[in-house]
Amino acid sequence: MTELAMNLPHEAPLKEVPFLQLIAEDFSDHPISRVEWVDINMLDANDYNPNHVMEPEMALLALSMTKQKWIQPILVWPRPGTDRLEIIDGFHRHLVVKRNKQVWGLTGGKVPVVRMIMSVPERMLLTIRINRAKGNHTAIKMHDIVASLVNDHNMNPPEIAKEIGADRSEIETLMADNVFVLKQVDEMNYSKSWFPKTVVEHGMDFSR
Repeated sequence: MTELAMNLPHEAPLKEVPFLQLIAEDFSDHPISRVEWVDINMLDANDYNPNHVMEPEMALLALSMTKQKWIQPILVWPRPGTDRLEIIDGFHRHLVVKRNKQVWGLTGGKVPVVRMIMSVPERMLLTIRINRAKGNHTAIKMHDIVASLVNDHNMNPPEIAKEIGADRSEIETLMADNVFVLKQVDEMNYSKSWFPKTVVEHGMDFSR
């Protein structure tokens, strides 16, 4: 099978890849085996994702999608009784499609999704794990999620720590009402900032 895969034409249509169906059948319990294409307008953002991407990175994501096309599906949760799909992971890919005409045009506004049947705590924990693995998360949003898991979904801190790969001190920090007060940010000693030579020469004062 490996030899067959290596000898496939670079742009071989999926129907010409005989072992893909075999893989899907052998591993049908894996969510990736259930990819489907849906209209972008069926997707909604969730209200707990702590990940924030800056505009330069968004532009880079658009470039990547333009060059390599879709290589990763969006994870969604089907809202009961509706045709709406709430995004678990992949919000920024979804946003790029909506904003960028070139990316939208690749599939006519269709996006690959995998439906995940999960409870609210399970979806929150999965989002955190994915973002931590990628190194993208915001302390304030993380606090909101951890507080919700404890107060609204009756999870205990050790259980949360295990699920998201955190230690006790991280969870205690995230549970604090103000992580910046807890970390005593205002009492830290910071190094002096530097200014470009031209700024100094023109007498611009930033000391206030």
